[in-house]
Amino acid sequence: MVSKINEINQTLAALYLARKDERVPRRSKILIALALGYALSPIDLIPDFVPLLGQLDDLLIVPALIALALKSIPREVLDEYREKAQQQRMKKRFGVASLFILAFWVILIIWLAEQLLKFF
Repeated sequence: MVSKINEINQTLAALYLARKDERVPRRSKILIALALGYALSPIDLIPDFVPLLGQLDDLLIVPALIALALKSIPREVLDEYREKAQQQRMKKRFGVASLFILAFWVILIIWLAEQLLKFF
């Protein structure tokens, strides 16, 4: 389940990165914009307060638009942007890890300095 969620996140990130590439057909760019616009819009075809149907239209329309966009993007372009999305994700992970390591060392140095100052 977690790997499927990661795959979906990577695909969405790839679509986001690919949106400005000239190799991506205009049709795909329009479908991506429609999917994002519909997902973020407060106006739905079926209002969300209608039980079950209100959420069902979001669960059908947005993925259908994304699937159509994915099918119209050349495979090699999509694979390239999936790789870029993965690389950016790894850079962010290493950035956060580096921040924690740096914070650890700063705290350790401050603690050691306080301990040394107690003796002098």
